[in-house]
Amino acid sequence: MKKIMTLSICLLVVATSFASSFASNLSSDFDGRRDMEITLTLDNVKEGQHLYIKDAYGFTLYKKTFNKSGTVDNTFDFSSLPNGSYFFEHEKAYQVKVIPFNVAAGKVTFNTPSEKVIYKPVVKVKNNTIYLSKLDLNKTDVNVSLLYEGDNNTFKVIHSEDFKDTANIQRAYSLSKKESGNYKMVIKADGREYVEYFSI
Repeated sequence: MKKIMTLSICLLVVATSFASSFASNLSSDFDGRRDMEITLTLDNVKEGQHLYIKDAYGFTLYKKTFNKSGTVDNTFDFSSLPNGSYFFEHEKAYQVKVIPFNVAAGKVTFNTPSEKVIYKPVVKVKNNTIYLSKLDLNKTDVNVSLLYEGDNNTFKVIHSEDFKDTANIQRAYSLSKKESGNYKMVIKADGREYVEYFSI
């Protein structure tokens, strides 16, 4: 009888230890999942704007088009996302808000000091004149190329211009009325390429 009681006590200790260990691991897993789930709140959202999630190489992992305006909450579960640097992009009509975040050791952390706003170039055409404006508070290098569509539907550069250390680019390019046809303007700035097509 004594041996049976001793064996029962030993089994009870092992079972209690296993249950405690399992509960501890389960709690840890749930905490990890909670740390990997975040809610991003965006203000002043307009219908038709876009939200992207991109990796450090600029590859798009997620895209959403907003179907309502106002303040929008977006909840994401990043538990399957590998460790690394990522960023949200809230793309508006004339600007892009970049919100960097990191995934490491089962946690997601925002890199708030590195948040920035990129101002997109604005191109307008009126009376054979192309108006270009680009706000760049970081004064990064900007290249502007104007191309004309010739034979075989190929575009040829007819004007190119570089801007350095310029916070506010304002340019007007006058086109000859005799050169009617299709044009495109390519603006390289902020590590991005913007293309505008138009005809005169």
